[in-house]
Amino acid sequence: MALVPTQEFDRIKEGVKRISRGFTPGQKAVTALGVIAVVLAAFLFMSFASRPSYAPLFTGLQPSDAGAITQRLAADKVPFQLANGGSTIMVPSNQVAQQRLAMAQAGLPASGPVGLSLLDKVGITTSQFTQQADYQRALQGQLEQTIDAIHGVSGSIVDLAMPTQSAFAVNPPNPTGASVVVDLAPGASLSPGEVQAIVHLVASSVPGLTTGKVTVADNQGTLLAGPGVENAVSGQQSQTSSQDQIVQGKVQSLLDSVLGPGNADVQVSSVLDFNKTTIKTHSIQTTPAGTPVTVPASTSNSAQKLTGTAPTSGGVLGAALPALNTTGPVTYTNTSGSTKLAVGTIDSTTKQAPGTVARQSVAVVVNSKAVKGLGSGGLAALRSEVAAAAGIDTARGDVLAFSAVPFSSAAATAAAKAAAAAAAAARKSKLLGMARDALLVLAVLVVLFLLWRSSKKASVSRTPVMLPPSLASLQQAMDSASLASAATSQLPVLDLGQLGSGREMRKDVADFIDSQPEDVASLLRAWMNEEQSAGASRPVG
Repeated sequence: MALVPTQEFDRIKEGVKRISRGFTPGQKAVTALGVIAVVLAAFLFMSFASRPSYAPLFTGLQPSDAGAITQRLAADKVPFQLANGGSTIMVPSNQVAQQRLAMAQAGLPASGPVGLSLLDKVGITTSQFTQQADYQRALQGQLEQTIDAIHGVSGSIVDLAMPTQSAFAVNPPNPTGASVVVDLAPGASLSPGEVQAIVHLVASSVPGLTTGKVTVADNQGTLLAGPGVENAVSGQQSQTSSQDQIVQGKVQSLLDSVLGPGNADVQVSSVLDFNKTTIKTHSIQTTPAGTPVTVPASTSNSAQKLTGTAPTSGGVLGAALPALNTTGPVTYTNTSGSTKLAVGTIDSTTKQAPGTVARQSVAVVVNSKAVKGLGSGGLAALRSEVAAAAGIDTARGDVLAFSAVPFSSAAATAAAKAAAAAAAAARKSKLLGMARDALLVLAVLVVLFLLWRSSKKASVSRTPVMLPPSLASLQQAMDSASLASAATSQLPVLDLGQLGSGREMRKDVADFIDSQPEDVASLLRAWMNEEQSAGASRPVG
């Protein structure tokens, strides 16, 4: 059983033939080119859409590992791509996990990153020299993996100069040294803090290594840290620049909020003290009234008491003193006491951190046109606000220069013109884009209209319709009558005797309409067009 009836297939085939006969050779060529272009675009879209996206399978491979992995992928018929000089292998993103498991099962990559895991393979029969060499390689690889984790570092190489360890050495070994080469990502750079982090990371990971023996360089050959490189100087400059930017930002924000953007210019120059200062103070503790605070430290008291009998009479021989004439008992008493007071003292130690502001100078210039409404009092108040925002301290020698002068309008005018030109260019580009899109859409619509019109004309002016015998004889009689009337300039006379019976003619007309409705409609449109053309060309009068 056929999926499409034969009559329906023939009808479709006949319709396609009729439409193709209505096209001119040029229209057929344009249509063929359009169909070819659509098919080609669809093919390209399908090829690009079906193309797999690749993702890295392994990176940083050794040549031996890369060769073994690519050989295994080719044997498994897995598409792959090489990048970064063959050190990176990329496979379709939907097969990355599966291929990593397959390569791990095959023991690939064989070398892998060198780290402390290298020491797992050391046997008991290994010599001391080999053990030390393996330990040095493992330590270098571990440091490389750690440094590679820093943002902006895509790779690193660490070389350690470690002295030979011997239990029988009399003299102390040579000091340990290290050199680090970092491969930075495109557009990345290391700050002084990050360089110092690498130096301290390496120094703290190797026994006997000091920070002064670590040299750091980048892949461009720039020495970042090492003996003779003053890292502190770059750090001090960065801290000073940061201090200037902070103060300048505060003052500029204040002036922009008062005068508006573009009406003030601020320049800050700071001098920071990077010396480590320790201040020790020894003072006496006093009360709020100013008297020293004392505390009894120790107290001692003593008392003596003697009793006896006085002589009845007596005196000193030869003295001109009156003679003593006392009788009865005599008592002697002696009492003394002392108190030691301790004075309160205060001992304080102040350590001044490096990087404090020793002196700063701030220069502020404002537009005189913008401060006209403030007056002298407002200008003085604005100066005080600027001094407070900048933290001006006259006791330490800070300087604030504040003046109001007319600003040049050339830069503002040029900037306004540039902005206007940029806006006009953007509008012009947008309009050109819209016009281009509109012309493209219009061209497509015109082509579609012409194709539709040509197809309509083709459906009207196609080959004559196959009429039934009675209708064909009627048409021939009408054509003959028309030709005779044209030759004699008289009305056409139709000979009805040549035609069949009316019943047969009606039957033929009904069957023709039922079987070929499209042909009937086309025939009627052709007759109407002929009538309209004849009416338009017929002379009036």
